[in-house]
Amino acid sequence: MLLLALLLAPYVARAADAESFFDDELPEEKKNSDDLKSKPIEINEEQEKKNARKITNEKGEILQQKEKVIEKPRADGPTEQVAPMGTRSKETILDNSRFSLAGDYFLNTGRGTATLPAGWGAFLAYDADESHGKGFDLRFEVGYLNLTKSDSSIAGFYFEGGPTWIYRVPKLPIQFLTAILPGLGYYNFQNSLGQGSGLKATAHVALGVEFPMLMKRADRTDEFVPFLQLRGGVIYDDVLPVISYGVYAGMAYKFGQVIFKY
Repeated sequence: MLLLALLLAPYVARAADAESFFDDELPEEKKNSDDLKSKPIEINEEQEKKNARKITNEKGEILQQKEKVIEKPRADGPTEQVAPMGTRSKETILDNSRFSLAGDYFLNTGRGTATLPAGWGAFLAYDADESHGKGFDLRFEVGYLNLTKSDSSIAGFYFEGGPTWIYRVPKLPIQFLTAILPGLGYYNFQNSLGQGSGLKATAHVALGVEFPMLMKRADRTDEFVPFLQLRGGVIYDDVLPVISYGVYAGMAYKFGQVIFKY
């Protein structure tokens, strides 16, 4: 029996191998085969990033590599904050121009000095400062003159226009103005002999000193300008011309240019 068992042992082993070779059961269908089931491979992204950042030195030691910081490209242009377009000042027809209002007391040095020695006046002027204080510009002026003493008087309105020039002193809050203003006026005349009215040629020459002060307004360069002017004027008449000299004191408001920021 022992001899028979030894002779049959190889054939039994081969039969067992053949059974396992032709076994078409999947590992999932077999009992007690949990260790053979296929499982999804989980990838830890954080761990992969850490492993990617690890480098070794010559001794094989692991060194920690710093992450590279990628800077975003900067856009060209200024970085200052600007107001939205809807809140910015808009360009108007008044930009680079100003209005002046002044009054004075003047002396008459013409032929009627004894009758009308002095008078007073006022004017409203518009300056188109298109040269930004770097050259000659236009000035238009509407004024009123009144010389009265006892029963004698000369009073009326005039309109004049001509070149003006404003020079701003560098680094100082002061500027100078010169102007030559020819024009026409309509005046009423009255004395003990009678009265009358007529259109007369007029003119003024002005020399002034001004003190511009910047107004704090967003996106604009407006100015408030107190000033003094020494003025000479003439009302032409072949019988009784008026030649006057006086000092005007007044204020002006300049509408500056809009400043755009991008």
